[in-house]
Parts: sequence; C-alpha cells; structure tokens
Amino acid sequence: MEAILNTQFQQLEDIIGEILKVKKSGHNSETLRTAAALKFVALKHANREVKHKIKSGRDNLHLEKCKVDISRLQLQNLLYEVSHLKKDIVRCEKFKSRDSDLDLLPDNEYATKLPNIADSKAEPESKHLKHLQRLECELRLRKDLDKQYSFLLSSKQELLQENLNQNQRYVSFAPALRTLKGATKPLHDALQLSLDVEWKLSAVVKYLPKPLYILFINLQSLQRASDEPSFNAEVVGYESEAQMQELTNLKQSPTARRDYSEKDIDLSRKASSVENPLDKALNPHPLHIRVTLGASGSIQLVLLIRYFDLLKCTTVWPQLSVSNNTNHQGDTNFVQHLLRHLFANDLGNEIPIPGIQYDLQNKDLTPEQCIRYLESKDFGKAYCWLQSMCSIPTVDSSMLYKHELNLNKSMREIIARITRRWNAWLKLSQQIRGLTNKDIDLFTLKENVYPAALSCSLVQWTAITLEEFLAQNSDVLNISPDDKGITYNSYRAVIVRGSAKMECFIRIPSNYPLEMPLWILSVHWNGRHTSQNNSAIKMMEYWTNSLQPKQLEANDRFLYAQLFRTIYSFDIFLETEGSMQTNIEYNKEKPYISAFAKRSRLRPYKYIKKGSVYAFKQ
Repeated sequence: MEAILNTQFQQLEDIIGEILKVKKSGHNSETLRTAAALKFVALKHANREVKHKIKSGRDNLHLEKCKVDISRLQLQNLLYEVSHLKKDIVRCEKFKSRDSDLDLLPDNEYATKLPNIADSKAEPESKHLKHLQRLECELRLRKDLDKQYSFLLSSKQELLQENLNQNQRYVSFAPALRTLKGATKPLHDALQLSLDVEWKLSAVVKYLPKPLYILFINLQSLQRASDEPSFNAEVVGYESEAQMQELTNLKQSPTARRDYSEKDIDLSRKASSVENPLDKALNPHPLHIRVTLGASGSIQLVLLIRYFDLLKCTTVWPQLSVSNNTNHQGDTNFVQHLLRHLFANDLGNEIPIPGIQYDLQNKDLTPEQCIRYLESKDFGKAYCWLQSMCSIPTVDSSMLYKHELNLNKSMREIIARITRRWNAWLKLSQQIRGLTNKDIDLFTLKENVYPAALSCSLVQWTAITLEEFLAQNSDVLNISPDDKGITYNSYRAVIVRGSAKMECFIRIPSNYPLEMPLWILSVHWNGRHTSQNNSAIKMMEYWTNSLQPKQLEANDRFLYAQLFRTIYSFDIFLETEGSMQTNIEYNKEKPYISAFAKRSRLRPYKYIKKGSVYAFKQ
C-alpha cells in the first residue's frame, strides 16, 4: 500500500508540473486538471483502505489482549481455589470432634426410649455410621427432654401465679367489699343513692355467656376509670329470653346447674322445635352487648357484639347512628370495612377457633357456610382481636395460637385503635360531604396556605365507579399496593381557571388512614395533558400523592390539604406553561424565582414559608 501511495503521489506531482508548464506557455490545461482531479479520487480510495487496515489491526490486537486477560483471570481463579483447598486441608487435619466428651447411652436404651428411630433405620455396618446414629438418637432425646422441661416449667409458673392471684383475691376482696359497703351506707342514705335499684337493672348481666360477661365487665371498668369515656357499653336483650335459652341448654345437657320445672322444659322444647335447623344451629345468645362510640347528638358508631355457642366465638356488626335526618347513604359503604384493618391479616374471613372445623363437621356444616350465614343475617365477622377481648383462644391463618391474658392492656389498645380509625373516617366523610354539597369556602379554609392568589375554582365533586377510575392512564396505578381485603370509593373533581380545565380522579381506600387517597390528574388546555405524555403532570401527581399526615399542622384535614396542593400546582403549571405560548393567557401571579430548574425542567410546585417570606420553589 505504501508503494501505491508513493506512485500516486509521484504521478500527481508530474501532472501538476505539466499543468504549470502548459499554464506558462499559455495553452489550455483543462485535460490535465481533470486528470489531476481523478488522481485525488484514487488517493481518497487508497486513504480509506489504509484506515480500514489500521482499524482491523487494532481490533485484532484488542481481541488478543482480551484472550490474554481471560487466561490471566482464569489463572488467578485457579490459584485462589488452590489456596482455599489448602486451607480446607489444614482445617480438616486439625479437626477434632467434640462428641468425645459426651456420655452416650447404650444402644438398647436408645431403642427403648426412641422406638420410632430404632425401627425405621437398619443396623449400620461401619463403626463410624453406628456412632453417627447414636449421636442422632442422643440429639433427638435431648430435644424432647428440653421441650418437656420448658413446658413443665412454664406450666408450673402459670399455676403458681394463678393460685397466688386467686388466693389474694378471695382473701382480701370479700371482707374489704363488705367493710366498704357498711361504712358507706350512711353516705348512700344521705345522698339518696338507689344502689339496690341500679343492681336490679343490671341483674340481666349474670345471664351473659362467659366471654360476653368478661368483655362487659372490662368495658365497664374502663368506662368508669376514664373521666371522659369515649364509648358506652350496655347489655341488650330480655332476661326471659336468656332464661329460655338456658332451659334449652338444660334439655341438651342434663347436668345444668339451675333447677327448673318439667313444664318450663316442655315449653322450651316446643319453642325450639319450630325453628329452622340452620337457624337453630347458628342461633346467637339472646343477650348481646352494644358499644357506642362518639358524642351524643352527632354521628355515632354502634358495635353489636354477639356470642354463638356452636362456633364458640363472638362476632361484631358495625352500624351508624345518626341523630338528625342528614343523608349518610354514602358513608355506610365504609362502615362495614371499618374494623377489617385494625390488625394485619385479620380480615374476619375465617372462624379463628382451634378445632372448630371438626365440631362443625359433626353438625354437617363447614366454616365457609357459617361465615356466609353470619353475613347474610347481619351478625358480622369473628375477628381475632374481638376474641382476645373476650379471652377466647384463637388460631389465625398462619396456625399461630394466641390466648390473651392481659385483657386490660389489650382492650385499651383495641378501643384506642377503633376510636382513632373512627375519628379519621368521620373527618374524611365530613370533607367529602362538604366538597360534594359545595357548602365550604375554599378561601377561608385553614388548609389554604396562600389564599391571596387562589385563581382556580372547584366547580364539581361527584362520585364515580371504580371502573371509571381504573380507565384513567397513569403511572401511579402500576405501583399500587396489593388490594386484598380493601375496597375503594372513587370521585371526580373538576377545577377550572379561564379556558383551562383539570379533571381529578380520586380513589379513597377503606383502610384509611393506613393508606392515603390516590389522585390522578388530567389537564385539558391546548390538548389533553396526562402523566403519560407530560412530565409536568407526572410531577404534579407525585407532589399531591406524596403528602403524608405527619407533614400537616394540628387539626388540618388531609383531603383539603391534597386539594389545595393540586389547585396551586395547576396554577403553577398554567403560569409557567403559558409564558411559552404565543398568546399569553395566564400571567405570573405566584411568587416563584424560576419557572424551570435542572435538565428535567422541574416546576416550582413546592410551597415554602420562613417567617414573613413565602414562595414556591422546585
């Protein structure tokens, strides 16, 4: 290739010399110029071939270098493995079994104490295998003995503690109660306190079944111990129905403790023979407990707690109690799911009683059939936390046995959780009604952080179906959590400013406030803008959905705070986007330093306030 280039350069030099001679002689040199130009084409082709050969040579050199690197890496790996093998060899040479200090039993004693292992395994041939079998038997025997020791020790401690508590209670409670009653009798007479009448009114309590009796006594103690109780518990039912139920139990169990006449027992037989077999099998106790949460004169949550003898468990059914004629039809959608998310994996979809499936099998029933019957009769669900309040042992879906003994602490925590969820749901329902009925002033709400520049207006807030919400295209739907056991209410809000309109699709979960409302935004202005085709709308959705309750001030309402975040983000979007239009429709009204920041062109959606200085920034 070098010779060809030298030849072409020489030919080009000769032609240029001839052109110079012809030009000096005054003749026409067009033919020589054309030949010189053709020589440049040949030079270009030769130059391309030179570069191609240089590139192929470099590629071959790189390939050979890679082969050398791979071989060197394999060599290092082999050397590394060799060093590890040498270390393993040294470790094996220094190994000494620790079972040499153990005093193992003879084989015949292992055979008598562990017959299963002795029958399942044949006699080993080598001495080493025989020793391993003896070690396995010793390990199994020690594990069994350790379990027995732990169980007996815990049982002993529980029995000792229970005996001590019962002795102290029986020794001190009765004399102290009699002394207190006798000492305070003059005070009762002076204050005209009718304690005997109050005892007669609550005499129906003694007919409660044991789980409901434990629950009612603990609720009464919590209610009396609190200066301002957040709930009220009472027994609902008639004493005569409880006596009839006890007569029915006497017919089925002759060893009952109460004494009734044969005439009363015959009447109970006739009354029970008329009932439907399924209704008779799953008939709740005539007495149940009604727990009311909330102040009187407002919306209250009513919990009806019943006990079923066949299922050996209690159920709860929540209801709304409204004092006035206000329409709360939409609020009842979440009431039935209010208690489902108090604790994880406790949705009330099973009967958490140990061995209940075998008891129902004797009655030709299944747990699923019983659950459907309870829901159809509005008896509610059998939650594990409810059984803990009644001191009933439970077994959850993961086969974990639990028997709550510290009822006071457990009941306080459960009541507190229900109260917190109820108050949060009550505030949320009030916000939804205010937005739907348009009986709120956005300018005067305390959640409005910048009321001086509220340019948008909320013109519509209506309920929609979940299918309409899921029809929207947004990235937030792809990262939604698992919806197992969660129901949703969906709404559509329309915000307008001038010729621009923004549709907001809101999904509120039934486990609020564990999960926050989800917003999907769609702007109609010079086309349709969503998070799929506009990064500014995607950032706006993130800014609205990233709000958390801990970021709010005291007594701030969460849904209103999300709404104002969305409204001001919409204003920022129109003012920053409008500045790039030919006809400026929206001027800058919000205080922000720059409309865009960084390469992603972030909008100043974030509102900051330090003292008297406030502004929007990215």
